[in-house]
Formats: sequence, structure tokens, C-alpha cells
Amino acid sequence: MRGVAAGAAWLAAAVTLAACAAGPARAEASGTASAAGPASAGATAPAAGPGQGWSDDLRDAFYYTPQGSRLIPESWLLALEEPGSARLVGGGLPARTGFLPGTPGPRNPAGLPVGFAREAPDPAGRPWVGLTCAACHTGEVTVRGARLRIDGGPAMIDFQGFMRGLVAALDATLADPTRYARFAAAAGEEPGPLRPAFEAYATNLRRLVAGNWTPEPYGAGRLDAFGHILNAVAADALAEPANRRVPDAPVSYPALWTTPSQRYLQWNGIAANPIGRNTGEVLGVFGTMDLTGPPATRFTSSARAQNLRDLEAWVAQLQPPPWPGGLLDPPVPAKVERGRALFAAECQGCHGGAPYRYTEAGESRSGARFLAVGLYPLDVVGTDPRMLENFYGRQALTGSLSEFFGAAAAAPAGQVLSTAVGRIVGRDFTARNVPPLEQAAYFGDRFGPDGALLNGWTAPPSYKAGPLAGIWATGPYLHNGSVPTLYDLLSPEDERPTVFWVGGRELDPVKVGFRSDPAGTAPDERERLFRFDTTRPGNSNRGHVFPARPLPPEDRFALVEYLKTLEGPHGVR
Repeated sequence: MRGVAAGAAWLAAAVTLAACAAGPARAEASGTASAAGPASAGATAPAAGPGQGWSDDLRDAFYYTPQGSRLIPESWLLALEEPGSARLVGGGLPARTGFLPGTPGPRNPAGLPVGFAREAPDPAGRPWVGLTCAACHTGEVTVRGARLRIDGGPAMIDFQGFMRGLVAALDATLADPTRYARFAAAAGEEPGPLRPAFEAYATNLRRLVAGNWTPEPYGAGRLDAFGHILNAVAADALAEPANRRVPDAPVSYPALWTTPSQRYLQWNGIAANPIGRNTGEVLGVFGTMDLTGPPATRFTSSARAQNLRDLEAWVAQLQPPPWPGGLLDPPVPAKVERGRALFAAECQGCHGGAPYRYTEAGESRSGARFLAVGLYPLDVVGTDPRMLENFYGRQALTGSLSEFFGAAAAAPAGQVLSTAVGRIVGRDFTARNVPPLEQAAYFGDRFGPDGALLNGWTAPPSYKAGPLAGIWATGPYLHNGSVPTLYDLLSPEDERPTVFWVGGRELDPVKVGFRSDPAGTAPDERERLFRFDTTRPGNSNRGHVFPARPLPPEDRFALVEYLKTLEGPHGVR
């Protein structure tokens, strides 16, 4: 286990992202323009937001600034039909799988869903579409019929369902000559010359989806991000099929507010430097990379470091969403005060809270102080172990990267990932002639007094207890999304629901979380519901039994009432 912990240290120390101020105009352009797509793709009016410190322009930039992900040519996405002959984008696959509707505009001329960003053209001149941070980190809550956009909140998307639907649309198009002719015409291409490229793309996407198959579906709001990233880098890009593993440790998408100021990131705390975290994320969601080619191309990738730097800077301005008091009853003062006392006694030691704890100025070269977050091993927190087991127990063949491992044939998978990411970022700096001082800015203030990059969490394998501001908008709870409401989480393990439904967005203002009963879910959301069974592997709702003595119901509700009011820390000190 010590060797694997060292791998986590490598991953954390490899690279990070700056939290310096930047405006939306700095982001790299996404490529050439194309005609707008079906109006229905963005016809739904955007939800009102609770006020989180972003201007409309900054929000739009976050939604549609490309990061280097390359999912599909834009014209193909707009032209594809689902098996029932409705257009894939206009016909509802993104909406059925939880993606939020977008609004047409200069950054999103095709009216694609939130987080679908236009990328640079391919050699044939086709602009591509890729996913960006906003696809997985933009939430929505429904309160008494009003839709509230939660920027930086977890998305309620079914990623696996979307990918299966996309493959089904490709297969249906290839199998039906009439449908294929319609597709080619809508995409503006000749059917004959288009066919080889389209078939090759479909074959590759089928392989990608099959290679990340899981025996238990993730459902809405979860993804095994590390599993997908490690497969993309260590198995696919490294051309080492033996490195592939089943990505069967899905976790909830974490909220983004306060992340740029936190000392440790990810549910397991292994990331301390955002450029590595964000570059790895791009590689895991359809980014391209060359790890095995000749020196002229080796370690090139599609990741856009400048845009990643800007995206991180914008997230640093994002504030936790306040409780929607204008739509719901305000928190009851007496319960809030009782909850405040309980929180200080039972919760604040792990999760922090006003006044928040920060690291000491002497721990960083610049004197910057980061938001202190606690890491707690399994024998303390007791929650589902699969994410930790998969990451810390995974080895990988080093393949063409063996030169960086003293010719060792295998190494912890985290080290393989961090080495690849570090080389990719270094190559990008060289190609763009980024001067040393500016290179350091990409790493923010994440350097120790000796000038070395600050490490992420290494050992023992642990889960992070992050700050809880805005937690009312981030259900379901625990790292694997296995508990539907805060009240349930504060209840004894045997009182927590064994089975519930996830995918709806209607807020439960009493227990706080999303309503999980189909009868109480809006009709247009029912087809998105996923039956979450906590007895299945990776889905355990056990653990986090704090305090050790069971709280009476009135104290649980008091804590929930206080958590509605909890305000967040703001930035690095």
C-alpha cells in the first residue's frame, strides 16, 4: 500500500491550475462558426439562479468555453436521428439523460445543451463538440414549480445512458440506407465520401463504451471519473489493453464552489494542484493524447491549458447558493440556534464552518493560506470502500513510459497517470513558449517553502470531509450518492432508505435533498428516475455515523435547519 500511496503523491504533485483573475474574453476560440441547430435544443428558458456571484456573461463563458474534449463533429451531432427517427438533439436524448437545455448565442450558436462546447475543426474542416466542466457541474433544483439553476452544483445526468443512446443512434443510421442518406444531407456531406469516416467514428465509440461497461449502472448524478480517466490514459493512449479495469466505483459529482481554495481535492484528497486535476479530467472525457508516438508528436494533446486556467479562475469567483428563502419558508430561528450548537459540537471538527480553518502561512512559499479540509480513513468514516480500493489497489503496465520508472514494467496506476499528465502539460508550456514565471502561475500558490509543489493526500486511504456551505443543493449524499436527504444521513444506518429513486430535481425542503418517490416527481422527470439499491456493490449507504450516539429526530431536524443557513468561505487568504 505504501507504493500506491506514493503514486497518489505523484499524481498530486505533477501539475495544477492557477486561481488568478481572468475574464471570459481570455479563453481560446473554439473554432469556426456553423449554422444554428434545431431551435428545440435550446428553446427552454434558462432557470433563474439564486445568486452566486457570476455575471450572465461569465456564466455563459463557463458553460461553453472549450477545454479540449472531442466527442463528435458538431454537424453529425445535429444531423443524427434517434432510432425512432426524431433528431437526437432536438428529439430529447440529452434531456432524457439529464443534460440541461442551452440557450443559443455567440458562444453556443447551435443551441446545444449546457456543457456541450464547440471545439476546433478536424482535418476535414468539421468543427467538433466536446464536454466541458459545466456538463457535469451545473445543477438544477425545482422548488414549487420554479426552476433554480445551481451553478457549480452536481448535474443529475445519466452519462452511461447518454453514451448508449448515442451509440444506438449511430447504429440505426448505419443500418438504414434511407436514414443514412437523410443524415448525410443534414450534415452537408456526400454520402459516399462520408461513409468511411462515419463508420470509423462509430466503431471507435462502440469500443469506448464497451471498454467502460459496468455490471451495475451508475444511474443519474454519478460517474467513476478516475476509472474512466485511468482507462483512457493507461489502457487506450498507452496501448496497453491489460491496463483496463471495470470502472465500477461511481461517485457523485462534487460541487465546485470553494474548490479552488481547498488544500485537498477529489473525494479521496489526492489532488492538490488543479492543472493536473483538470488536464486529467479532459483526457477522461474524450480528450486526445499521444503517449507512444515519435518525439515530434509525443505528449501532445487536445487539452487547452489556457482555457483550463481561465475556467478555474472563474470557479474561484463562484459562491455557494443561498437557501431559496423567497420560495420556501425561511429557516426557523430556534431550530437554527439549536442546530448551530449541535454543529459546533458534532460536525465542525471534521467539516469546518464559520470561522473556517485555513492552513498556516508558513506552509506555502507565497504565504497563501488554503482552506483546511480533513481526510478520514475508512476505519473512521466507515463509508463504501470501493473508490479507495480501486484507486489505491490499481497497478498498470508502464509501456512506453517505462523510461520514467527506471525501466520498471509496472507501477501504481496513479503514478502512470501523473507522469503522462505532467509530460503533456510540460510539452504544452514548451510549445507555447510559456515563460517560467507564468508557468508557476498555472500552479497557483501551490508551492511549499522549499519551492516544491504541494502534495495531495497520500496515506492512509481516506475520504475528504469538505465544507458544507450550499449542501442543501447537492443531494444525494455521501461520496457515492447513497443517501437521499440530510435527515437520512443524520439518522442511524438502519433507518436510512435501502432503496430510493434518483434523477428527479424536486427539492424536499423538510429533510433537504431531492424527493425520491416517483409519485411526487414531475411527470416530465419520471422517465429519468433510477432505482438506487444500496445493497448493490459500490452503493453502500453505511458509515458516517456521527455522532456515535443516535440523535433524536428533533435534533436531526435542527441540524438540517442550520445547514440551510451555512455560508461559505470565500477564497484563498
